[in-house]
Amino acid sequence: MKAVTINAYGAPDVLEVTDRPMPVPTPQEVIVKVQAVGVNYADLLVRQGIYPFIPQFPAILPGEVSGIITETGSDVQHLRAGQRVTGYAPAGYAAYAAISATALTVLPDHVAPAEGLLTHALTAQHLLEQTSGYSSVVITAAAGGVGAKAVQLAKIKGVPHIIALTGSAAKQTYVRSLGATHVINYRDADWLQQLTTVTGTQGADLILDATGGDTPAQLVTALAVNGTLIIYGNSSGQPTAVNPQELIMKSARVAGSTVYNIPPELRQQWNRYLLELIADGRLQSQVNNYAFTDVARAHSDMENRRNIGRTVLTFPD
Repeated sequence: MKAVTINAYGAPDVLEVTDRPMPVPTPQEVIVKVQAVGVNYADLLVRQGIYPFIPQFPAILPGEVSGIITETGSDVQHLRAGQRVTGYAPAGYAAYAAISATALTVLPDHVAPAEGLLTHALTAQHLLEQTSGYSSVVITAAAGGVGAKAVQLAKIKGVPHIIALTGSAAKQTYVRSLGATHVINYRDADWLQQLTTVTGTQGADLILDATGGDTPAQLVTALAVNGTLIIYGNSSGQPTAVNPQELIMKSARVAGSTVYNIPPELRQQWNRYLLELIADGRLQSQVNNYAFTDVARAHSDMENRRNIGRTVLTFPD
């Protein structure tokens, strides 16, 4: 079968499409014929060696997939061949992937393979559930996969003030169409002043940051009393530093968050909810499709912030 292999950490050109043996399921696994692979920012960090997820080289890159079950392990009772599913595979960038049966979500027939890649929506849902009773939320990288889902879910939840930070005019137009009530270009020299003007003396109740580096330290100044700043990414590649003294007088807090720590039962509950939103058209994705063989360009475009929305690798039927 065809698979994306990596022999060393590095730039996108370390990714190679090669022939690999077909996976064999353990008793608790199923084999999925992959139709789509979601390129998540975490994949770039794995490729760069920032996330030490690769035990040895050469290896097939791990990733989020959707596709059709072709084989089930001997202990798997609740799934069958022919079902459409989505989940995260330790060797996901491949034509066929072995995945633990407990890690899969069954997809309705009317949900397309790219729409069935739920990690971004699940991450956004998790972030927005970290606190309650907020009337304003600030979302950095708002035109990206997670950010776009967070804007839409915040609108669905009825949050009155949804403030989106993006890096271009095209991205500003996009996030407005999703439901952002205010949009700020973070490339403007006075972006923080614009933000504090929008939030006023009250400040922002919830801030979601995917950039890391110096940005969280600046965002802390825009927090409301009892506000929460959640750091869930580090697209800047720089260490994140926040001065705890900034939090004391506001009784504010800074937290980290990752989708991988969601309890399995809650993950399944939220996945069902998100699939309902997708089915009725309230949760949408702008998808950038790449042929599976064009994986290096897909990684490069994401790394250089060329895309708006979701980046997906597709396989021929």
